[in-house]
Amino acid sequence: MNDQILAAVTGFLVLSNALAFHARPAVRFAGFGKSRQRSCQTVFQPMMAVDPSVAEGISAISQGARTEAYLWFFGGSGGVGIALAQFPKLNARRQKIQELSGVGPTAGGGMVGISPICLYPEDIRLADLEKILENSMTATEIVQEGPKTGSFFAERGYLTYDAFVACNPGANPLALRGVFDTFATSNNIVEPSIAQAQLDTFRSGVAAKDNGKAFANALLSSKVKGYAAISALLFLLGIVAVILAENVYVGWFPDWPGGKNLPWGLLDPGIASIPQYWI
Repeated sequence: MNDQILAAVTGFLVLSNALAFHARPAVRFAGFGKSRQRSCQTVFQPMMAVDPSVAEGISAISQGARTEAYLWFFGGSGGVGIALAQFPKLNARRQKIQELSGVGPTAGGGMVGISPICLYPEDIRLADLEKILENSMTATEIVQEGPKTGSFFAERGYLTYDAFVACNPGANPLALRGVFDTFATSNNIVEPSIAQAQLDTFRSGVAAKDNGKAFANALLSSKVKGYAAISALLFLLGIVAVILAENVYVGWFPDWPGGKNLPWGLLDPGIASIPQYWI
């Protein structure tokens, strides 16, 4: 899931540069200044007695803005679709983690001390972590022995969360979820080599009496990376929305007073006043 978010972020970066390169020359061709909006604010005066050459320039600016608006709308819709598909999944996964509170067997004892930033319903006990790490099976063996359940990735040698759980019978469910989350950020599949490297690190830490700190730090790092990817996607979606709104304003109602004072212009003079400035 997080890989899809990162792909969306990369796509938006490429899209932003590509659309900016292809669409803006139409505006420059109109012969106005560097800032499209400043040009429109200067040129778009009441149309009572407009010089024909100025009217022609206005038409060129509006047409260029409209073209750019279409490009940003249809180009950005792909990223928006990915985002809208991911957020319900992320929320559903968060709820499932919350439901693991107090569920299943536990060995008791002291806590690992995971960060509240991880948004887990409760801390993970060190003894529960140690039980998972005592499993002698390697990540590759878990892939081979675990259920495939028709999974495309499992059949191609990836470690799935279901296989990890199945090969750790009697382990605490929340501890299992926490360990797997250190492998794959916010996904239920991971390459066995990545999982094995993490397990070896945790075992070394426990052997050195770190009380599970290596695991706690890895879980925090995994969660922060996931939050960063989501934040980056939201930021880029915001950029798309701002640029799209600017081009719609310049292309269809450049005389609207609210366009000079966005976003407050949406309230005063308000969206309802736009139709009287439509061109």
